[in-house]
Amino acid sequence: MREIRNDAKVDLRARLLRSSPADFKLKPTSDLPRVWAALMEIGVPKGAASIVAVADGSASMYTSVGGGMIGAGEHPTGRDAAMHFLKTVESLLELMPAVSDLPLPQPGEYALVALTHDGTRRRLAAAERNVQDETHPMFAAFDGGQDLITAIRLLQEKLAPKRGAQR
Repeated sequence: MREIRNDAKVDLRARLLRSSPADFKLKPTSDLPRVWAALMEIGVPKGAASIVAVADGSASMYTSVGGGMIGAGEHPTGRDAAMHFLKTVESLLELMPAVSDLPLPQPGEYALVALTHDGTRRRLAAAERNVQDETHPMFAAFDGGQDLITAIRLLQEKLAPKRGAQR
């Protein structure tokens, strides 16, 4: 896993949204017959954070204002959290309307985005305070996305060079 700079030259979110499952050599599976990638996006005051899972086990987190982490899926905890998140999004697909554009969420808003094998892009958004309620339809995906964020952050801490170790 490594830290990256996500700027206008390398917009990883846009790159993923332009991709197809064939670009990743992905085909439908029994666990993920429709969804090949999913994002949980969190609106923040100056943009959004995107937590990304791809059916090949890839897991990343990056922001629209710059920076992020890629490669969490190279580690079992990151891969497991990514696959759990994808399966949760797969189970909610009927609740997610098909969309033609995928705007970033507004501050205080969460959005789930599903990229499907048939080329359909689906999105469901709600206020953060609502998705934290266990009775909300997005709660399971919100919870799975939070688990993925935690896995990425724990890996980041574990793999980061110890401060002062090179003095």
